[in-house]
Amino acid sequence: MQDIINPNENLIIPEWINETYFEHVLAKDEPNYVKVLSFCPVAAIPPGENFTSAMLRVYFELEMNDGSIKTTTYILKTMLPKDKGGDEIAEFGLFPKEMMMYNTFLPAFETLYKEAGEDIKLAPKCLHTDESDGCINFIFEDLAIKKFRNVDRTKGLDLEHMICALQKLAEFHAAGSTYLDHNFSFPSEFDEGFVTHRGKKFHFEGYAKKEKSFKNSIATWGLPDTDEYIKNFYWAQCLSSMEVDPEEFNTLTHGDFWSSNLMCNYKPSGSINQLILVDFQICKWGSPAIDLLFFLSLSAANDIRIKKFDYFVRIYWDRLIECLKLLKYKKKLPKLRDIHGSMYKKNNSFYAFFALFNHLPLILFPSEKNSNLHELMGDSEEAERLRQRIASNPALCDVLKDTYPFFYNRGLFNFEDYEKEP
Repeated sequence: MQDIINPNENLIIPEWINETYFEHVLAKDEPNYVKVLSFCPVAAIPPGENFTSAMLRVYFELEMNDGSIKTTTYILKTMLPKDKGGDEIAEFGLFPKEMMMYNTFLPAFETLYKEAGEDIKLAPKCLHTDESDGCINFIFEDLAIKKFRNVDRTKGLDLEHMICALQKLAEFHAAGSTYLDHNFSFPSEFDEGFVTHRGKKFHFEGYAKKEKSFKNSIATWGLPDTDEYIKNFYWAQCLSSMEVDPEEFNTLTHGDFWSSNLMCNYKPSGSINQLILVDFQICKWGSPAIDLLFFLSLSAANDIRIKKFDYFVRIYWDRLIECLKLLKYKKKLPKLRDIHGSMYKKNNSFYAFFALFNHLPLILFPSEKNSNLHELMGDSEEAERLRQRIASNPALCDVLKDTYPFFYNRGLFNFEDYEKEP
């Protein structure tokens, strides 16, 4: 078998992940194989790249019925161990939601495009899902075989990648909105995203643990009135994010749309050939502003993050309207001003604050072996030192000292607009 690189030697691989578990997938995906010659599971990603699941790349060396030997790989996604953050993550219902997405909704969305005469691929092929002893698992095609890869999250996306990603997001949103034209509603699980009623304790504890390090970081920005840039994390602000205005254009949002949740492959010239979305655990019915605020806050390279902000919204809207017309969306088409307006409503602005406070520090922090949810939420001195290193990262400060005032001056961080916490 080829040389295999394990990007996370600290990942503990459960014993149940063995060649027997993959027999039914191999029988369907590789019908001409005779037997497994070797089997090797390793981490699919380095530590710090994913905080809600365990991702494995599983290598097989197969003997085929013509006597040849074939090497193939799959991606297995499973839940975190209970004592490594799994209990906290389970409260949010991420895996059951993602199972519904891959089993039902993503295939339906792609079918809508096929029926309209377009072959638009939104997500990787899911070969298998199962649930056993409360643990949900997925087996996916390995996009690396087709030379898909992630962009370096610490550098952000250049203009070409931003445009392509926003157009793909628009395709996903158009399909979600049109799907509802043909159906009554999405399941109630899609009423919640990052915020859930049962996740109140998790949000409060997470804010409390990171508040000190975040405020220490703000003090180094060299800007006036930095005390105004962060206030108490009101639960009312979180709850507001679950409100949906039925009079606005709404869709099924990705909910966690940023650079590491998309993958690209490239033409020989170096330009993007295909872009595909991954990780559908936090999808929520609501305004497209949810995904736009989150993505634009987190993913653009520093030199275009603010400079091209309004242009990026236009790029998204142009493709959204094209796709809604293609799919014969029955309701009123949203105007560009409608999309801009939704991004400043208080029920959506949570996603800008949460992106900068919770996600961006982790995105810009280089991988460390202890970069995981368990350590990040820990009470030890080592955990506190990790939070301080993350918040004081110079790359983070360079982004926040421009981006935070940008949103603050647009009113998105006027926390007094929310009711006081009950």
